[in-house]
Amino acid sequence: MSTTRRSWRLTSSRSRPRPSLREACPCSKPVLAFTCGDPAGIGPETIIGALRRGELSSLCRPLLVGELAVWKRAGWRPGLGLIWDTRLGLKPPPYGRPTRDGGLLSFAAVAQSVRLAGRGLARAVVTGPIAKEGWAMAAVPWKDHTEYLRGAAGSCRAEMILGCPSRGLWCVLVTRHVPLARVPGALSVSRVVAAARTLERALRRLGRRRPKLLLCGLNPHAGEGGMLGREESRVLVPAMRAARRFGLDIAGPAPADAAWRRHIESGCHGLVCLYHDQALIGLKAAAGLEVVNWTAGLPFARVSPGHGTGFDIAGKGKADPSATVAAALLAVRLSNFR
Repeated sequence: MSTTRRSWRLTSSRSRPRPSLREACPCSKPVLAFTCGDPAGIGPETIIGALRRGELSSLCRPLLVGELAVWKRAGWRPGLGLIWDTRLGLKPPPYGRPTRDGGLLSFAAVAQSVRLAGRGLARAVVTGPIAKEGWAMAAVPWKDHTEYLRGAAGSCRAEMILGCPSRGLWCVLVTRHVPLARVPGALSVSRVVAAARTLERALRRLGRRRPKLLLCGLNPHAGEGGMLGREESRVLVPAMRAARRFGLDIAGPAPADAAWRRHIESGCHGLVCLYHDQALIGLKAAAGLEVVNWTAGLPFARVSPGHGTGFDIAGKGKADPSATVAAALLAVRLSNFR
């Protein structure tokens, strides 16, 4: 299989005709495409668990995208949404570890959901967690959802926004899945400004007329005037000033611990975080299981639960669907803004 982005293709072992999705989902409630995620993880079972709670059925029409056998193993039954079978002809891999087949199945679901959204057949996409190692085993030339979605949707402005909608906590990542040792070199004025502008637009979409943003520092005590690092003076302060020239109401750079305290106490509407754990440690400590990931800047809404594949508990009936419910509710909210 080719590993180039232009030639990467998914092939199906079957070619049965499909019913019309518009005929199958004729009502005015938005169609949400749920992707299975890695089938060896907790994605399928948390989606089924979320749909069993019943609160989503009055708000949306769920469309489960992925191999039929994967959804059946997770407990799907008629009445829990329609299934768009990706028809790769692969059996669900064993629970608990990434595999090539798991990577193929999870990517096929994402790719199909993007096509559905692009054709207007789904108003939003809720993605189950993937294993990056599985995508690599399957020679998928994108390392994660955000990177693939940027290319597929032709939107270089798409950024990962993490939050807890019920508590009004929101943050944007300047860098995503970057080793910590490489974060300082990955920071630039343009990247920080782009992330801040994405967060500002996202908060406006959620109803904030004049969002107040706070930029986190990189070093302890935000550099302590250069004694503990100079990234603040060399990159972050110029970035903050540049963002203000675009009309953003942004302060900082502030020590990350103080920034999270201020955000939790409603002193600002969103944080600009510089790396993965700077965002997620504070957010998960404050929000628990209701963390969601929203890829803002796409032509359609894409949301996912804020947890990973949960290989260690997959298939054991221990997975909590709360984050999936929160992600779906946000997807409904965003789809209604169209």
